Amino acid sequence: MKTVILTHADCDGMCSGAIALSKFPDAEVFFTKPVSFLSDLIHTDAERIIICDIAITGKNAKEISKALKEKSGKCEILYFDHHPLPESIEEKDIRVSQYIHRLNVSASELVYRHFEKDIPRERVWIALYGAIGDYEDDTPFAKERLANWDRRALYFEVSTIIMGIKESGFDNYDAKRMIVKTMAEGKNPSSVPGLVDAARVAVAREFELYEYVKAHAEKRGNVGVIANLPHFGFRGAAALFAATVTYTPVGLCIYEKNEYIDITMRKRNSSIPLNTVIDEAAEAVGGSGGGLPDAAGARIPKGMLDRFLKQLEMRMKKYS
Repeated sequence: MKTVILTHADCDGMCSGAIALSKFPDAEVFFTKPVSFLSDLIHTDAERIIICDIAITGKNAKEISKALKEKSGKCEILYFDHHPLPESIEEKDIRVSQYIHRLNVSASELVYRHFEKDIPRERVWIALYGAIGDYEDDTPFAKERLANWDRRALYFEVSTIIMGIKESGFDNYDAKRMIVKTMAEGKNPSSVPGLVDAARVAVAREFELYEYVKAHAEKRGNVGVIANLPHFGFRGAAALFAATVTYTPVGLCIYEKNEYIDITMRKRNSSIPLNTVIDEAAEAVGGSGGGLPDAAGARIPKGMLDRFLKQLEMRMKKYS
């Protein structure tokens, strides 16, 4: 049976994909993201599709629901996710073979617990890597498993993944696919040639990034903004630093492309649900967004940034 794993290209997504690959070692691994999920799903040809860590955006929610229903009539679909659903659909609308959906838990934990009896016990390390990488390591499951291992070694491996894939040579899908395969085979991420050195370089560059953001970030209302980083690829960290240096609750890292603007959003100590406010603000200007309450992103049409910021500010006030 041809199996395709569609997963996110961040730490939790890669770890989720690795656990699924451990269960189905002959599967093909492809990376996708919320803005391209609908197209990638439609064009995936397989008898079994495993989807890991992919949020459904409000803009495409009903189309994705329809595509999943149509696709599940032809193949087996297992969908593991921990992102909140947009208001336009409910869990019952996700008509697939199995929809494993829980909030406040990593996708890696969901995938591991589903396949736990069919894979080596040590694959729990991968579940913990994903949980730590997505700041979801305070669940009862993660806490209990962390007590069984040296967490310092686990943190080293997580840092190797997260920082290493930011560097040239590992910031592409082929390299990430190799890391996924390595973990699925029971090897540590640090055993991938060159990945530890790449992570070391990335750590140094992140400290340089802070100094750059400190010098260039702007305060726009109640939001810190850093735009068009010259060479740093660390958008999540840049967004957080933008909030830090402007003393605002949330920060944005903005990257302008030919036809649209990519936005990464992070927060400091704030109760604002980033996924909700950024999705609503993006949709109001013809874009789409989503993610998690603590880490989210959006894509909006070029020329709509000022309107987007006004929409965002208006929605953030509801939680201040």
